[in-house]
Amino acid sequence: MNELTINISWEYFLGALGTLLVIAWYTGSKFSKIETSIEWMKNAIKELKTASDNASSLVFDSQSPINLNSRGEEWLNTSGLKEYLDKNQKKFMSICEDKRNTNSYDVQQYIFMYFDMIEFEPEVERTLKEFAFNKGTTMNILRRVAAIYFRNLCLNEFGMKAEDIDAHDPGKNEK
Repeated sequence: MNELTINISWEYFLGALGTLLVIAWYTGSKFSKIETSIEWMKNAIKELKTASDNASSLVFDSQSPINLNSRGEEWLNTSGLKEYLDKNQKKFMSICEDKRNTNSYDVQQYIFMYFDMIEFEPEVERTLKEFAFNKGTTMNILRRVAAIYFRNLCLNEFGMKAEDIDAHDPGKNEK
């Protein structure tokens, strides 16, 4: 007889069961919070993909280095982005000054990343959102329009050329 018998009173059984239920509920809510916090990333990626498939082809050239086409230039001017960037050029130039002694690719990457996260003043933000809505595009596309324009200003200021971007692109050199 190799049997093992464990006697547990009903109070301990209910306590253990209750503890397991609380742990399951708590971890379930944590996973739900993680899923919710990651959901915005999925939505942003979907929005960027959709926007890049549609609107970016309307305002960007497809060859590298990326540049604004005639519609992109029009959006830059009519959205108020060009006026805003020109008016604040000194402030923006100081932001990318650290990249002066790098290369065209690094300057572009830094500026694109900066404009992906930039917070415009409330009035400018409202105007740009209204413009994006009326054009059927996104703020992400308008941010990229601004970034391309400003990248060209920085490259010019630093004595660099947009054509050199591909020469410094690590992904291009590995192929």
